[in-house]
Amino acid sequence: MAEAMEHYKLGVEAFKAGDIDTAISELETATHMDHENHKAFSYLGAAYSAKERYNAAIGAFKAAEQVAPGVASIHYNIAQAYEASGLPSEAEYEYERALEIDPAYDKAKLALENVKKRLHHL
Repeated sequence: MAEAMEHYKLGVEAFKAGDIDTAISELETATHMDHENHKAFSYLGAAYSAKERYNAAIGAFKAAEQVAPGVASIHYNIAQAYEASGLPSEAEYEYERALEIDPAYDKAKLALENVKKRLHHL
């Protein structure tokens, strides 16, 4: 597991430095080696999103959710990826799930309000 953690750390550092390709490579390695690190899956999802690979991002975020179902930010991130993919109904559902876990999650509240407004205009 130490090797997986090293790949995770390198991936996070690369992501924060804006080197998204390296981040994806390191985080993919980390998640293959350690299927229980929800943070690695979350960062991987964020890196995929940065490359506009939204389906891959949703898959990574959903893997994170399987490991840590009670983390509201994971549902928020899934919702963001759904929105970017043009799937506002799915985004609405995930924002609602985030708020079920953390009713005080202000970013999710605002995003849910905005997606509901857009849905009613469709």
